[in-house]
Amino acid sequence: MGRKAGVPNKITVEVKEKFSEVIMNAMSSIDIDSMTQNERLKLIQIGLTYVVPKLKHTVIHKGRRLLRFR
Repeated sequence: MGRKAGVPNKITVEVKEKFSEVIMNAMSSIDIDSMTQNERLKLIQIGLTYVVPKLKHTVIHKGRRLLRFR
């Protein structure tokens, strides 16, 4: 027997909550004002990979034209 379908895994939820707490504490301790412009850009670049979903190759058929997005 296991858990019912659709019920979140308790350990996974606990790990995600703890990890989120650790990240929030780390972020609040960063002094952004003392960072160089390059350091700020790197922080944004790294952070965006966790916030914005990555785009996948997409093909759209529109009439006779084939549109490709990469």
